[in-house]
Amino acid sequence: MKSKLPMIAGLACALAMIAIIASCKKPVDTATSLSNPAGQGAAFPGGAPITPADLTATPAALPSPPPAYDPNFCGSNQLLCRQQYAYFAWRQFIYLNSPAQRTGGLPGTLPVKRGMVDPHDNFVTSGDPNFYQSGRVHNANLSNNLLVWETFAHRSELFPAGASPKGDLTTLTPRYIFSNISVDDDDTQVRFNNLDEVTQIGQNQLFFPSDGKRPSAYPYDDCIVLFQAKVNNAEYNYISKIYNAGNPPRNIELPPNTGNPKLDPQTWSDDETIEIKSAWRDMTCGSVDPTRYHTAHAVYYESNANPPSRVGNFGLIGLHILRKMKNYPAFIYTTFEHVDNLNSGAYFITLYNDMEYSPAIDNPMAIVNDGTKRFSVKLPGAGAVGPKGYPFVPGATLPPRLADFAGPIMAEPSPALTKAVTDVNAEVVAAMARLPEFNKSVWMNYRLAGVQILPVNEDSSTSGTPDPLTEDFFLANNVIESSRPGVQLFKGGVSDPNMRGAGPHQLLNLRSEANIQNVWELPNANQVVMGGCMGCHGNARYPTDKEGVALDPSASSTFNFLINYSTTMQGTGFSADTRNEPPEELKAKASKYMRRIK
Repeated sequence: MKSKLPMIAGLACALAMIAIIASCKKPVDTATSLSNPAGQGAAFPGGAPITPADLTATPAALPSPPPAYDPNFCGSNQLLCRQQYAYFAWRQFIYLNSPAQRTGGLPGTLPVKRGMVDPHDNFVTSGDPNFYQSGRVHNANLSNNLLVWETFAHRSELFPAGASPKGDLTTLTPRYIFSNISVDDDDTQVRFNNLDEVTQIGQNQLFFPSDGKRPSAYPYDDCIVLFQAKVNNAEYNYISKIYNAGNPPRNIELPPNTGNPKLDPQTWSDDETIEIKSAWRDMTCGSVDPTRYHTAHAVYYESNANPPSRVGNFGLIGLHILRKMKNYPAFIYTTFEHVDNLNSGAYFITLYNDMEYSPAIDNPMAIVNDGTKRFSVKLPGAGAVGPKGYPFVPGATLPPRLADFAGPIMAEPSPALTKAVTDVNAEVVAAMARLPEFNKSVWMNYRLAGVQILPVNEDSSTSGTPDPLTEDFFLANNVIESSRPGVQLFKGGVSDPNMRGAGPHQLLNLRSEANIQNVWELPNANQVVMGGCMGCHGNARYPTDKEGVALDPSASSTFNFLINYSTTMQGTGFSADTRNEPPEELKAKASKYMRRIK
């Protein structure tokens, strides 16, 4: 997706924690008077309060990048500063969830232009509970009513097994090529949503009780949550250009990458990488009102089925948005949740039954900064995953067949929600409520969960003045990251069973390990033990071998677990998870995302 919006050059003046660039010139945007010496809380582009005009704009616009972060940007009003990034996050949500550009829906043609917003439509239309269904074409098998991000490239299109990514994504019909499953590529099977993941990064599986109240005796009789990962046209085009399975490049810098001396100038681009992780629930399973969700037909997979690919109606319950910009080489991370996620007994099981901290921690805590105060949250102690330290569902147990797993454990809201995010959510929902067009809009039911801006170390105590950057340090989504010690209150390094010396069915938390390495324009990032989404993605380095071990000391964080020198960049592609995958196969896959980095 080509960004035509103005970029503001330069990085922030030095941050105490990460020392990004010393003695640099403060960025200026004349439209918003950011050159005012006192700051005075002036909004950066995209950081102003959301208005009715923003909600109904035709078309919606992707907000221009924020200027380089400056801790003095908002003067003494740090709350206002954080609110601006929250408004920016909502503007991204509005744009990415607006209708994709339609092509007319003629038989034999792609119903949309992928990655492009419809210039004649807006966020109001896509909020209709029947948005997808009302746009069905081609004998009712496909729809020309799709969200912009839904038309991005699926991970199996970015790295098809045994093939190379090729062609102009805007015109390509979705084609999913996995290493273990053949997917019919005719209209009866192909959809733009392909729910090929069944775990929270190999650690947990999340379920909704089929009766809407309590877990079933066997979790796989309940409604499992499914996931997918997508990338925009900019990343797809970049990988297509550099892909060479026989001789993968030794350095990768996702766009925007202009100025990195390690790269061939032919690969430089000012386009912006956007990545999406989404979570979905089956609208035919359990107690759920589909009119409260954005729904769409999606491909999913069943074990021992012929063919294994199936199509069902699913509702969106979680959305990560990752966007790389010139002033933010570690991406800005935002995430949204559905308000009903935890109202119907959502629970998870861990794909391990023992958890250890390395080095050992006697009294593990996470220090949370909500923008008004700092407080500590106790983490479960090391050892067996059991009711002590975990909110197990009272009276519920797992059957003997799942003895190597643990649970059922109740999904909980993240304790790291900030005042800035809460206030902005209230404003945006109130703005929608004032417009008759949003009377039945599904978008009334989604909330921003947080925003991560730059890498930073965790606050060291609950006293003193908190660093504004540590708000949202533990960014998480309640249906994409549910287990507090493993993913919801994550920082540092983590390894799944059988990696880094972990014992069988044991998770290692490496909470003191610097996890962002050699990032272009973040020269001291090696000193950062980052948390949340950014910290997790910081563990992804390039180039690495197939186990994720860095091949040279200069290997850098790519923030993308899809890109691996010795696997996907050499044509292995991905395998698709199945909804009823046998426990034995799940155990073998438990380390597929969180890999060793030393």
